[in-house]
Amino acid sequence: MKHSFLLLLSFFISLSMFGSKNQLDSLLNELDQTIKNRTQFNKIKELQIDSLKTKLTQNLNLENSYNIYHSLYKEYRNYNMDSALFMATKKYDIALGLENTQYQYTAKMNIAEILGIMGMYKEAFDIADEIDRNRLNKDQLPYIYHFYHSTYSLLFGNSLSQKEKKHYEHLVSLYKDSLLQVNDPQTVTYHLIKNGKLIELGRYKDALSIMTDRYRENQNNESIAGSLAYGLSEIYEKLGNIEEQKKYLTISAISDIRRAVKSYISLRKLAVILYKEGDLDRAYLYIKCSMEDATFCKARFRTLEISETLPIIVAAYDKKVTQEKDNLKKYLALISILSIVLIISLIYIYKQLRKLSQARKRIKDMYEKVKHMNTHLNELNKKLSESNLVKEEYIGYVFHLCSSYIDKMETYRININRKLKAGKIDEALKTTNSGSLVSDELKEFFRNFDVIFLNLYPNFVEEFNALFRDDEHIIPKSEDILTPELRVFALIRLGINDSSKIANFLHYSPQTVYNYKLKVHNKLAVSKEDFASLIQKIGK
Repeated sequence: MKHSFLLLLSFFISLSMFGSKNQLDSLLNELDQTIKNRTQFNKIKELQIDSLKTKLTQNLNLENSYNIYHSLYKEYRNYNMDSALFMATKKYDIALGLENTQYQYTAKMNIAEILGIMGMYKEAFDIADEIDRNRLNKDQLPYIYHFYHSTYSLLFGNSLSQKEKKHYEHLVSLYKDSLLQVNDPQTVTYHLIKNGKLIELGRYKDALSIMTDRYRENQNNESIAGSLAYGLSEIYEKLGNIEEQKKYLTISAISDIRRAVKSYISLRKLAVILYKEGDLDRAYLYIKCSMEDATFCKARFRTLEISETLPIIVAAYDKKVTQEKDNLKKYLALISILSIVLIISLIYIYKQLRKLSQARKRIKDMYEKVKHMNTHLNELNKKLSESNLVKEEYIGYVFHLCSSYIDKMETYRININRKLKAGKIDEALKTTNSGSLVSDELKEFFRNFDVIFLNLYPNFVEEFNALFRDDEHIIPKSEDILTPELRVFALIRLGINDSSKIANFLHYSPQTVYNYKLKVHNKLAVSKEDFASLIQKIGK
């Protein structure tokens, strides 16, 4: 039971990891597409700025002008440091004209913040230190603490010695505490600072719980969700969960680029992680994009941060590209060789196919010849079969006829012998001189022939008449089986074509046979040439 539970738990963990991997791939693809479209996001930003600048051309009082420059400062703050500094300076000039101390303090803090981001730390602190904190209102106090916290964070990141790092780390921690005291606990800013403090104290699970809740509440608000996602990435970095760190860095980077933020951290950190994992294509794309945006923004510290890793990633990427080019050359050479082999093979196959086609043609011709020979043989077999049948019938008929004639001759001999013994010579002479015997025997012979022939070809008369015109049919008389004309062509059907042989067989003169033939030819419904072949097909 325990073993089954462990297997089931392992399955669900694997399924969860697979789903998380797919989600990260989808997010990275979305980030790639977002980077491709960043020019469009920049244009949207420029349109917003141009809209504010258009308002400055109107006749405005100093109060309204201050507010517009303040809006322009916020638009430029993470977009272009030079322009942001210019807008902060204009704010300060207008604040002097208004003689509004609070406006002057806000403008000074704006100037100090931009100078700090640009790496001009001394100038930034000089301006900020001039501000009397006791005279700041409730909304301005978090801002001055934010300035010191962010600037000391930059100095901490830029420090080389451990002593300096510890000093600035301590100051950053103190200003975190100050920020937590002056910010509303219900705001997202407070929770972001709280997250940094809990990470500093090593309370990662508490930080993760708070930030996860805040992220779920604000995930539809892109600007806030991006900041919260970066906070979550810091927690997962401390927990050693690289996949979740990449996920939230990706979300944060997408938010930065869509909002046309140029001074960011997420994309650079993501590029470093992907470089370590061997995804050089994306690492190069992301670090290149980060450097381009930092340079455009004039964010000196961000440029320095990126410069530390950019050459390493670029060198690795160039090495990969060079290797891919070498591999490509090898593949091209291999493909060329294979193409040549393929062409040779195709030529060989083509020749073999031609030979095969010719062989098939010869076989087909041979097949047709064999088929023709088989047809011819079948016809010969039919003829032989028919001939054999005729032979069988007529051999039997001849034997029967001979036997009958022998019997008749014996009877005739005995009759003559008796008459001669009895002295009836006149009667014997009378019997031998009578022609009725031959006539009767000839009729009997024809009758037997007709019977045998119609036994072989029972439909001869009908098929024979089918070759004549409707009014020219040859119909035997009731006492006859075949007419003399039919008997002539019956012999022709049996293969006896010679007129003299037909005449001898039927005891006719050759002229009589000729006359019968001529008489028949004059009644035909078909040509004489076709008639000869059609006769031979009767009974088949």
